[in-house]
Amino acid sequence: MKNLIQDTLSRIKTEHIAPEPRWKFLLRKTGAWVLVGAVVFLGAAAIAAAYYLISQLDWDLYRFTRRSAVAYALPIIPYFWLILLGVFILAAFLGVRRTESGYRFSGSLIIILIVIGISLAGFLMARAGFGSRLNNMMRGVPFYERSIETQEKQWMQPEEGFLAGTVRSASEDAIGLDDLDGEQWNVKVDEKTLVRPAADVSTGQMIKIIGTKQSARDFSATEIRPWMGHGMAGAGNRQNNGCGAEESASCGNRGNMMRGR
Repeated sequence: MKNLIQDTLSRIKTEHIAPEPRWKFLLRKTGAWVLVGAVVFLGAAAIAAAYYLISQLDWDLYRFTRRSAVAYALPIIPYFWLILLGVFILAAFLGVRRTESGYRFSGSLIIILIVIGISLAGFLMARAGFGSRLNNMMRGVPFYERSIETQEKQWMQPEEGFLAGTVRSASEDAIGLDDLDGEQWNVKVDEKTLVRPAADVSTGQMIKIIGTKQSARDFSATEIRPWMGHGMAGAGNRQNNGCGAEESASCGNRGNMMRGR
């Protein structure tokens, strides 16, 4: 023991070891938690962005394709943000472990607390509209554009039966439509075309159309939805507007078409 003490004292003198200033200790301690907080913020931002993308999509469109709900959903999940979220959760976990008190807690407890914290912060950021702004900021990044499914991509697939754009003109049996790419379409409608109650088929309004592409710029509509909102929600509105089961195929279409003229 005596030799150990002497060796230690000798090393202190030889290497000029001195106590670390308190401000350095506090700076390092604070910096570790600031880093954890920054990673949690980034994880919350990823959740807000992913939630925004998911909430904009119409998840019931698989019914109009030949795919199952799972097969339709898998390609349009925002993996870009989910992968980043996983990276941020891991980084936050490692950051907590590096703090002076991180060793006191089990790894599973730390991960659970991080996930809860990121989820709550992400929910608040999503409610504040941060997810929408973040996605708009990322729109100019080529890789990002290719890696995510947007509402515009989902509804600009005329070959698959989905079309969207701004109403240029409307009559009892046809709609002139400028699609999201600026191309002009002639959309045929008839008594079987279902127009959701919230859909405003008037000049200058944006709508989404389900139907069949007839030719290069001709489309036959079986259902028309508002640009904002989802078809499943519209089904509930249809019942509130006094439509019975036998009328569901044509409920609201003539009324909305006349209102849109």
